[in-house]
Amino acid sequence: MASNKGLNVSLETHLREALALIRGIAPADLSNDLAPYVSSEQTTTTAVPTIPYDILQRVSKWSQTPEGTKSLQDCSPSLDPQSYTMVALLAGTRTSPEKHFPPYAAKDPLEERRRAVDERKAISAVFNAVLSVAGTGAATWWASNRTGLGLEWRALLSVAAALIVALAETILYMIWESRRRSKPTKARLRHVVKSRKDGGGTTDDTTEDPSLGASTALNDSRLRHRIANPATATTL
Repeated sequence: MASNKGLNVSLETHLREALALIRGIAPADLSNDLAPYVSSEQTTTTAVPTIPYDILQRVSKWSQTPEGTKSLQDCSPSLDPQSYTMVALLAGTRTSPEKHFPPYAAKDPLEERRRAVDERKAISAVFNAVLSVAGTGAATWWASNRTGLGLEWRALLSVAAALIVALAETILYMIWESRRRSKPTKARLRHVVKSRKDGGGTTDDTTEDPSLGASTALNDSRLRHRIANPATATTL
């Protein structure tokens, strides 16, 4: 298959041994293709020896033909044709072990949680805006029924009121979005450790904890935990 061209499979020990057993009974073209991979003098340029996927596919197809099945069963000792299906040949192997895929970058769960909360808030804000616009238009239409205006003026007044509310909701949403984007991505937690020096002084050692995300409940970056010696300091 064209889609499998260039795809390699790790040549494990059990796979090499299984292929070596059929080298002498396989068709000539297939036997010649297997020779470089099952010979004891095989040299590889990669840390893990590999074999093309299409060769294994050809072995599997040949083993399921009447000629291949008969050749395998007539061997001494007899070979099981089911041992040369693709499932059996690929068992315990790795696909393209010579390729170096980019490392997996795990996502920050706090960041994902914050994004999910922001998305729910945005959906709620849009839904509330739609309800406000629709409710304003309907309320204006109902209230204008007692003004004696014609239908066209009542409709125009309802649309105008709805447009005003829609504009106000849009401005409020833009303000909320801009404030949300301007929030710091990480909150700082400052630990102030007070210790007594020789002479009665104190030191203020401040450290920053980068593991805290913006989604934590610590919105005040100047929140301080004071750990004082109860014998020498009082709690503020």
